[in-house]
Order: sequence, then C-alpha cells, then structure tokens
Amino acid sequence: MRIIVVFLCQFLWLSSATAQTKQDFNGLWWTEDRSGIIELIVSEQGIEGITRWGEKPDTDRHNPDPQLRSRSLKDITFLWGFSYDAKNNRWFDGQVYDPKNGKTYSAKLELDASGNTLEMRGYIGISLFGRTATFTRVQAQKLPADLKTTSVAN
Repeated sequence: MRIIVVFLCQFLWLSSATAQTKQDFNGLWWTEDRSGIIELIVSEQGIEGITRWGEKPDTDRHNPDPQLRSRSLKDITFLWGFSYDAKNNRWFDGQVYDPKNGKTYSAKLELDASGNTLEMRGYIGISLFGRTATFTRVQAQKLPADLKTTSVAN
C-alpha cells in the first residue's frame, strides 16, 4: 500500500512539474537555422506569429499578391487562425505563410516538456503530408544587438 501512495505522489509531482499552459508559447523563438527570430503572441483571440528579426533583410518577393512583393518580411504575421487544445497543450487548425515560396499551409504548434523547443508542423490536407520546423526559445542574453534596442525584446 505504501508503494502505491509513494508512486501516486511522485506521479502527481511530475505531472504538476511539467504542466504547461497556452501562455508558455509566448516569446521570441529562433528559426531552425538561427537566421531569424519570430515572436509568438497569445491573446484572447488565439495565437499569432510575427517575424521580428532576420540576419539578412529580405522582401516578400514570392507573395502571390504582386503589390505585397516589395514589403519587408520584418513584422509580418505569418501564423494565425489556431484553436487551442488545453488537454494536450497544443495549437491546431491554424495557418502558416511560407515566404520562401509564397504559399500558405495548414499548421499545428506543440511545445516540448521543457517549454524551450517548439515544433510547428505545416501541411496540406492531413499532417502526414507535411514538414516539421523546430524553433528554440531565445534567451535574453543571446538577442541580436539590433533587436535588443526594440520594444519587442523588453
């Protein structure tokens, strides 16, 4: 009986130690190749992702709308429309815009247990047919100098 009680206490402690909320998605994230930083913002309306910094300034040259092809990629919203699954602490049924090809895909977002790694799965139709991008949380001391001076980093 004592073993069951000890096991149950450990299980409850571990469960609470890794419990996450949708607010844990907030923050700045490095792209996979660390050439850019995105910001995830959780609000009452959902979650959105905004590009905040890029190693090389670039334009949205592949956008299907010719009038948007000259806009900067900085500060554009590229993730939107997600629903939150509190039981599994993930966002699903959203959209992701890929500026590398100008296409928009279905997407879902999930955090690892540490809360420092984010996986975004972009797909067409079902998630089986897609690609996963991994983002790493930006530590304050590792912010690029030109991003430290903006209000985003504060």
